[in-house]
Amino acid sequence: MQFGTVAVILGGGGFLTRHNDGELEVLIVHRSKHQDWSLPAGKLDPGENLAECALREVYEESGYVCELGRELGAVEYTDRRGRARQVHYWEMDAVSGSFAPSPEVDAISWVPVVESLNYFTNRRDIETASAFLALVGTGVLA
Repeated sequence: MQFGTVAVILGGGGFLTRHNDGELEVLIVHRSKHQDWSLPAGKLDPGENLAECALREVYEESGYVCELGRELGAVEYTDRRGRARQVHYWEMDAVSGSFAPSPEVDAISWVPVVESLNYFTNRRDIETASAFLALVGTGVLA
């Protein structure tokens, strides 16, 4: 018997970007259940690795099939039920697809990357956007 260990719920998510009129935008999703704006992300399914989870979750929440870019790192937090969570994020580019509202995500928005820091409800999404900005620098955003 092992004592003092805590199970961590693992997940994946995406920082999906596009260029629009010379500006780099990121996709954010509105989750109706939580009434928040966040990056698309979710829990690992059995037999899935973190990258596969990230691609699946982005597709399920946004409707976009994506290609993985660089890994942006992970955020750790405690969820509303007191469980430890760790979500790994990747930059992503859309290959195909389009959004359709679902019970989980009722809206999406494309916002300029720098401005996204003002839209996110959760600190962990701000951390991920900040990691992306540190990786690419602000020079590529104009």
